[in-house]
Amino acid sequence: MRSSPTPPPLYLSLLLFLSWNSPVLSCMTVNNSKCESAPFVPGHNLIGEGFDVITLRRKGAYLIDVATYRKPDGTCTLCTNRNQNKTLQKLPASVVDWRAISQCKTDISSSAHTTVRYRSIFVGIGGTHSMAYAFATKKTKEDHYSLSTHTVTCTHYRLAVKILFSRDVASLPSRYNSSTRDQYNEVIDTYGTHYIRKVRLGGRLRRVTAVRTCLSRLNGFSSNELHSCLSMGVSIGLGKLNPSAVQGSCKNLLENRDVATRYSSGLHQHYTDVVGGDGWLGEFSLAYDDSLGFKNWLNSLKDHADVASYFIRPMYQLIPKGTKKSGMKAAIEQYITDNDVSQSHSQRNCWRGNSNLDFNCCPRQAWRGKLTVEIIQAWNLKGDHLGPTDSYVKLRFGSINHQTRMIESSYPRWNDNSILNPIFNAFFLMKVDTHSDVYVELWDEDLFYDDLLGSCSRRPTQGTRIFSCSADSGSYEFKTTLTCDSHLTGACIWGHLRPSKVWRPISPYHHFPASADPSDIVRWFLCPGWRPGTHRLTPCAAYRAWSLGSLGHSSRCPASRPGLVTQAQLPRSSRRVTALPCFCSAAAE
Repeated sequence: MRSSPTPPPLYLSLLLFLSWNSPVLSCMTVNNSKCESAPFVPGHNLIGEGFDVITLRRKGAYLIDVATYRKPDGTCTLCTNRNQNKTLQKLPASVVDWRAISQCKTDISSSAHTTVRYRSIFVGIGGTHSMAYAFATKKTKEDHYSLSTHTVTCTHYRLAVKILFSRDVASLPSRYNSSTRDQYNEVIDTYGTHYIRKVRLGGRLRRVTAVRTCLSRLNGFSSNELHSCLSMGVSIGLGKLNPSAVQGSCKNLLENRDVATRYSSGLHQHYTDVVGGDGWLGEFSLAYDDSLGFKNWLNSLKDHADVASYFIRPMYQLIPKGTKKSGMKAAIEQYITDNDVSQSHSQRNCWRGNSNLDFNCCPRQAWRGKLTVEIIQAWNLKGDHLGPTDSYVKLRFGSINHQTRMIESSYPRWNDNSILNPIFNAFFLMKVDTHSDVYVELWDEDLFYDDLLGSCSRRPTQGTRIFSCSADSGSYEFKTTLTCDSHLTGACIWGHLRPSKVWRPISPYHHFPASADPSDIVRWFLCPGWRPGTHRLTPCAAYRAWSLGSLGHSSRCPASRPGLVTQAQLPRSSRRVTALPCFCSAAAE
């Protein structure tokens, strides 16, 4: 077993090849009349086929004739298949060896590998354009992963063919160069890069499981523990281990439960493909004995065998010596180079400068991020009976406390760009645990004691949000920007939270350019108190609509402010009541 202190994608591959014990089948040479009525041996058309080592798929085009069964003297070869009631079955003339073999192991072998280089990840999983590769690379962009391989090997039959020259390459140009490259590539596109020289028939189940190792580390798993736990899960699901053998955190992993961050998509996802058998999809639980489908599939392989393992050779070896052979060899090598994955992936020392990342770039804690809070403005304040309000704002986030400077105004703007150093005492940066709410209080400074005018709390989410809060008279607004620590997302955990409505206030003095493109506006701005059928809009900020032909202004707002929308311009279908604070807001999902 090989392991690495740097845990990359965890792929769980399960390859199963089935066979039953059977002696070598007896074969005989018979005349043509008996050959006509006899069926072909199982899998006769699964050999000699073109094969692409990039996609790991058979091409459907044959470099070797497997349909002709008559030999030049008119005879053919019949063999007794004891796996199918001793039925006499014929061999293609190109097949030189067909027999039943006894190589069945029911034990599950396993190994763990490093994924520092992409090539080592996908050996045995799929070519660079295969479905398994596409699944794996998609997951590697989301988190760190490790690789585990679990294998059970069994086969039914073995076939081998004679090496025959394919006349389909006769029309190739004699030399391979830039001008003839397309013609050589057409042959590769049709026949692949290799051909199947020998096959072993039975079945194969492959399960590639991508486990988020950083998320798993927060749940208390090392890379070796992940591999060991998943190995037990495979044994449980296939009926080889009692579920009672698994306890504690391993049980949570097999049940795909994230107890550290409550990530809704769980710790792992998997991709499964099945070769051979009667249509079983290859799905089974890791948490309990779910082997009925697996056992039925094993029993069906005698009559529904497919390529369980194969031996391939480069297609150019079928071409006689000469410039065409060397040209095809060069064309195949170039094709593989063009489609291969890069191996130049340097290992990062990402823990430097970030106290929340460990040596393998996994976060030590979830729910961590950088929060900035900017106090923007307030309006229509009446903290003092005579004169303007001596306003300031207090901010609290957990144990962190901040306070803005006092502005003598009933319409203070703390981020006014006309003031020297506009973010002084109005812009606060904090490293935070994102479980908490941000509390913002608006105060009026007085001689003996200060008056609290209003307070509210809001839960920051990743990205930038503008919030509005009501005071005893008037209102105030502030902006939060939450940036999650590296490898954290959503609400500073993995994945995305369930979409929720976030209400974004528009200040009384906010306006939109008359040249604004209405097609860019995807939410209505509606005010509380408005009801269908009324003829006047409530006295609040701006209104703008989606897909309007033009933008006008409201009779209740100053005509000098462009970009406001009148009630008459609101399509009937949009007239919905929205219970919001007393400022126009947009619901963004």
